[in-house]
Amino acid sequence: MPASRRSHSLTRIFQQAAGKKHIVASQTPLIAIVAASFLDRIEFVETIDAALDRDPDRWRVSPGNLAKGIVLLPFIHSGPRLPILNVSECYQGMDMELLFTSEVRPEWLTRDALACMLDGLSAAGCEHLFTSLALRVYTAFNIPLYPVLHGEATPISLYGVYGEVEGSPLSAPAASREERRRDPVTVTLGQACDPRGIPLITTVHGGDEADSAWSADVIRILAELNPFPRTDVTAIADPKLATAQNIRTLQKKGFRFVTRCPASFGKKVAARVTRAAYEADAWIPVGSCRDTGEDTLEACDVQEFAKATDDGVSCRFLVFRDNCQRHKFEADLAKKREEFVAVLKEVAGREFVREPDARQALEEARKRLRRYSPWEADLAIETAVTGKDSRAAGWAIRAGDPQLQQEVYLAELHRAESFVLMTNVSGEDLPAREVLCLYTGQKVVRDNFSVIRRPAMVDTLYLEKPGRIAALGTLLSATLLIQMVIRVLVRRNLDALPEPPGLDHGCKPLIRPGLKKILRFIGYYSIITTGGERRFWCISSSHEKNLEIWLRLLELDKGR
Repeated sequence: MPASRRSHSLTRIFQQAAGKKHIVASQTPLIAIVAASFLDRIEFVETIDAALDRDPDRWRVSPGNLAKGIVLLPFIHSGPRLPILNVSECYQGMDMELLFTSEVRPEWLTRDALACMLDGLSAAGCEHLFTSLALRVYTAFNIPLYPVLHGEATPISLYGVYGEVEGSPLSAPAASREERRRDPVTVTLGQACDPRGIPLITTVHGGDEADSAWSADVIRILAELNPFPRTDVTAIADPKLATAQNIRTLQKKGFRFVTRCPASFGKKVAARVTRAAYEADAWIPVGSCRDTGEDTLEACDVQEFAKATDDGVSCRFLVFRDNCQRHKFEADLAKKREEFVAVLKEVAGREFVREPDARQALEEARKRLRRYSPWEADLAIETAVTGKDSRAAGWAIRAGDPQLQQEVYLAELHRAESFVLMTNVSGEDLPAREVLCLYTGQKVVRDNFSVIRRPAMVDTLYLEKPGRIAALGTLLSATLLIQMVIRVLVRRNLDALPEPPGLDHGCKPLIRPGLKKILRFIGYYSIITTGGERRFWCISSSHEKNLEIWLRLLELDKGR
């Protein structure tokens, strides 16, 4: 259609619309309604309201509903950055009755009220409040509680204009106002999660604090947590936890632990036991342990050593040799040789008129070839006849055949294929294969942080006090808690079906979907509210028929 005709048609449409009664409709994402329902099932609002004092003269919305307003934001806004600049704007055009149990209007979600709520949440002990809410998930959704906790930390980037606040873990860089607006500020969110990725403990620290600081906090809160007997709890920790002080604290509190032994721990005890394992060459196969992030099976061998370090820590040290990594190393080694030979052919035989030029080229060639360790070759410069007159001599680079440096090869192979885990649990209670399987489960928890890592655009009012930052991080952890529950329910109910339904793209069976895929599919659906009437709407006609199945997978009939 020509531009003039299209413009005329639009003008006529606008004129017709102006003369008719306007219809006001709201569109609320189904995923936000699901999240709100799940928060209600664990009594999120009631718990926050009971813990915080409410000032009716300052707040028109209860503290619990203000907190709920922040927790629901990631379910409403799916962009690359999470906007926490003006919460009220994010709820414009939403059917608030579907998200909040009491009357809440978008304009009541003011920045001052939210800042006061964050202050109150911090003062009430946001870390313990989070744990009490997280534990309710197991009874509310009939999820078994396993006494295994994975410790992990992840950075969260906050964007905004940050003022210098004395004592705040977030101090603005000494830069111009424009530069501070662009540069992110990072905090570290430490968590302890169950094997399904459901977080039970959360802590917030400044991004420049040592990793052992959040580990110590997690241990402290873990010691105060009492969902099961102490002797049954096994903490699967990031290597950053493994300081002598943290290990001694875990043992003193009566907790079992499994962690990867850092290279520097116990005056390099990992290197000593690894060397002893290869010298003894008494490897014991432990079969295959499924890497939960892959479809392959990895076969490992193990040797065990019981040692007391100079720091007074007595542990089992298990040296694992990963056969999959060995095969990968050998394949990379063959590829390196091919590249090494190609470089040799390029540099060998080059002739130079001046000896200094030849020596410079020789040094450059040696530097290039060092990249292909453990392969080496003898390089030298020799005189070369450049013409019929034997007196006209030049210089050339000569290269020997590729040679494998045996000692370097073995050192690199051992480093690539082996790793050391340490634990205080006896072999009778926790065999080597179970130790390995528990530790490889750490990858599941690490992957769960992919959603919460989204950078956030934050109102500077929320960052003026360290307590507000901690409370904000706790609420973002509550978002992750609900996301993990959604994934657990969907997967559990999919597994219970006689065959997987065709919910995937192209009506393909949906099998063990990840969180991102689940959120994307549920994100196709919304509820349209017009004149008090509500109806479902789907952005994709091919997925419209799947709505009933998704509601069943999410167990919404057991909700509010």
